[in-house]
Amino acid sequence: MKRFDGKVAIVTGAGSGIGRRIAIDLAAEGAKVVVADIDEAAGERTVAEITADGGEALSVPTDVSDEAQVEAMVEVVLSKLGQIDILVNNAGITVHKLLVDLERDAWDRQLDVQLTGPFLTTKHVGRHMIARGGGGNIVNISSVASVMGRIKCGPHCVSKGGVNMLTKVAAMELAEHGVRVNAVAPGLIDVPSQRNEETLSTEYKTSYLQQVPLGRIGRTSDISSMVLYLASEEAEWITGQVFLVDGGLMSGHYTFQGTHDHTQL
Repeated sequence: MKRFDGKVAIVTGAGSGIGRRIAIDLAAEGAKVVVADIDEAAGERTVAEITADGGEALSVPTDVSDEAQVEAMVEVVLSKLGQIDILVNNAGITVHKLLVDLERDAWDRQLDVQLTGPFLTTKHVGRHMIARGGGGNIVNISSVASVMGRIKCGPHCVSKGGVNMLTKVAAMELAEHGVRVNAVAPGLIDVPSQRNEETLSTEYKTSYLQQVPLGRIGRTSDISSMVLYLASEEAEWITGQVFLVDGGLMSGHYTFQGTHDHTQL
């Protein structure tokens, strides 16, 4: 028996990157997976990968920042699959500008997708979980940027910091209904959206890796493994927590430690 046999899981932003890996891995463990991505073609590609491997998946194109679309997506899932057991809030976008150069629209869009989106999906999926008598798991994808300021990442840091607190509040409110809510905060992960950005120049990667105790950039499977654990019965006494999966990045900074080595004091 697989971990998620008989379960239905929604993964937002599952057309590529971390969300794609999570969707594929959930399906491999027996879940019926709903790919809720704003990019319909990308979502269909993920569904095709899952079904080619013998899994079951459904694409429901969704802009998570639009409440009407979120509500409609939930209704489609319930009408076709009958239930929702797992929600993974992964959808995100990238904006890299200094605050003084950032357009209001760009600020609003990132917060709409990365903070309002998880609120809306939690609201409507949470209502279903309560109405059916309780039980379920919500896993939010946060970021190390939720606990560490980053230049040119203002709305990303702010939205992910909000996701951490949304996780805690939702965990407290939904606990009486048997619904657990946790978050996974990745460090730098090797995905196409990152590889295509100027921040992943060779110079940047070299500098970044000097701060990572485990010495490599993360893989999508590193994040998926933690998500699947939190969504499983193995984590039945864990809720309201934010788990850093970052190769040890946030343990401390080697540049700082070097100047404070005890042999130099």
